[in-house]
Amino acid sequence: MPELPEVETIRGQLDKVLDGKTITEVEVLRAKSFLGDPRILEGKKIREVKRKAKVIEIYFEGAREMVIVHLKMTGQMVYVGGHPTVDWIRELPSKHTRVVWTFKDRAKLFFNDMRVFGWMKIVDLDEYEKGKRRTIPDVIDEGFSTEYLFTVLKRSRKPVKLVLLDQDKIGGIGNIYVNDALFLARINPLRASNSLDDVETKRLHSAVVKVIKLGIKYGGASAADEKFVNVFGLGGTYQKHFLVYQKNGQKCSECGTAIEKIKLGGRGTFYCPNCQV
Repeated sequence: MPELPEVETIRGQLDKVLDGKTITEVEVLRAKSFLGDPRILEGKKIREVKRKAKVIEIYFEGAREMVIVHLKMTGQMVYVGGHPTVDWIRELPSKHTRVVWTFKDRAKLFFNDMRVFGWMKIVDLDEYEKGKRRTIPDVIDEGFSTEYLFTVLKRSRKPVKLVLLDQDKIGGIGNIYVNDALFLARINPLRASNSLDDVETKRLHSAVVKVIKLGIKYGGASAADEKFVNVFGLGGTYQKHFLVYQKNGQKCSECGTAIEKIKLGGRGTFYCPNCQV
C-alpha cells in the first residue's frame, strides 16, 4: 500500500498541479528518504508526471535528470497551493514529513512517510528510460494480455495469489486488489498457479483489469488500517466497494457463506471457501 490505483490517482493529480512549476528549494528532513543532491533540482521546471507500476516519475524541462518516487507502505505526497489555509500551515510539515519541495509561487509539496521505507531519488533520464524498456507490463498496459498472464502462471507452482503479487512478473497489483480479483474470478488464492486452465486464466485476467480500473475510478482505497491520502490530503473511496478484502466473518455477497481470512506470504488473504475453488 499504496497500490497501482492509489499511485495512479496521485500521479494524475500531481501532473495537473505541478505542471510548469519551478522548484526553488528542496529541504531534506530525513536523509534516508532522498537519494541524490537536492540542490540539483533548484531552478528546474516540471514538465510532466508519469508512472510505471508503483513508481511515480517526475520529468523536467530540458534536464538530464529526473526524479522517481516510491511510496512503499506509508508514503504520501501532499500538495499545498501558493496561498495555503491556516489549517494546512499548522499541520504541515508534520512529524512524518521527510522532504519538502518549495516552488516559485510559494506552493509546497510534502513527502510524508511514517515508516520511512519510501524514497525520492534523482536519476539520469537516459539511463532510467533505457532500463524501463526492459521492465514487465503493468496490469493496465496492452502488454498485459491473457496470453502473457497464462505464460506467467504456467511457469510457477506457487499459490496464484503470490504470483499475481510478484512485481517482477506483473506490475502494479497489490494485496487489496488481488483479493478482490480472485473473488471476482472465482479462484481460490491457494491454487497452484500452473493449475489454472485457459478459461480460468481469461476470467482472472478480466477480473484483475476490472478491479484495478475500479480502484482508479474511486481514487484508490483508504481502509481503516491504511494510510493512503491523495495529493490534497483526502482518502479514496474504493473501500466502499470491497468484494472480500477485510470482510472476514461477513456473508459472501454471492452465496452467503462466511468470508474467511488466512495468512499467505505474510499478507492477509480473504476469500469465500464456497465460491472460490
